[in-house]
Amino acid sequence: MKITATHETSLLELLQETFPDASTNKIKKVIRCGCVRHNNAVVKHPELVLKRGETIEYTKYEAKRTYRERTSAPILYEDGTVVASFKSSGVPLAGKTVGGLRSLNNTLNADLTRLNRRSIAVTPVMFLRNDENGICLFCKRNELREALREACAKATKHFRVWVCGTFEQEKGTLRAWAELNQRGFLRQWHETAAEGLVECTLKYTVIRTEEEIALLDVAMVQHFENQLCMQLMQSGHPVLGDKANTHYRVDYPYPYTYNYRLDIPHPANGKTLTLATTLPSLFTDQKTDKNRPKNDENTTETDEFSTHNG
Repeated sequence: MKITATHETSLLELLQETFPDASTNKIKKVIRCGCVRHNNAVVKHPELVLKRGETIEYTKYEAKRTYRERTSAPILYEDGTVVASFKSSGVPLAGKTVGGLRSLNNTLNADLTRLNRRSIAVTPVMFLRNDENGICLFCKRNELREALREACAKATKHFRVWVCGTFEQEKGTLRAWAELNQRGFLRQWHETAAEGLVECTLKYTVIRTEEEIALLDVAMVQHFENQLCMQLMQSGHPVLGDKANTHYRVDYPYPYTYNYRLDIPHPANGKTLTLATTLPSLFTDQKTDKNRPKNDENTTETDEFSTHNG
């Protein structure tokens, strides 16, 4: 059964409109059981955003009871080459256990190996610090790993970010030139272009302002790890809670950044792959009750995408 989105909506909302008599929990379980395909790949996350005109293929679930596919890491998208998952704040992307939390990379390896009943090892190809939230991309095929990393280097990433200070213009561009070391980390910022420097361009739109705090929608190409926080700090607008680069407002527990969309050329077929997820209320244009972000509100919304989500 093919279902076409008449407007931009999430996968969950589209199926709710198509099957109004089905409960929300039932629809979520059916999605996670692999009954929905999009762009010739199984989609297992209810919050995947579909554009107007995009089509999904729904296969009726034949079992008498719907059981949730037991996974520790939320999988947003999966095909034969790419796995997209969501990383919550505090969860390490790769490596060993940090603070009692297993890395997202190791969790995905364990889940995919168990579900496919054979050894599967995925490799992260994107930069996200332990205290950042957002979509992470992993590669399943070793022969396409470098191609996917090169594609990630050219991909446009979209963030919602809470920063200090206000902006005179609702839309603008922040531009700086970075000098990188041999390992690809930032060595020094420069205000003008020169040979050997990397141009870092960040396009922003102010979503709302609350006193001396602003919520931005940012589109950028990421050249090195932690570029978003470093470039915003360089422009005089540090990210809330970013203790790695600034001591401003250290009472915030973690950086308020959310990578909610990724536009990337697929390494297998060259077509543009758009991965997007819905935004928690803290990062939308709805105003909060107080004149600054609520720490407890963000924690509640992030738990929906935590390691307990199936």
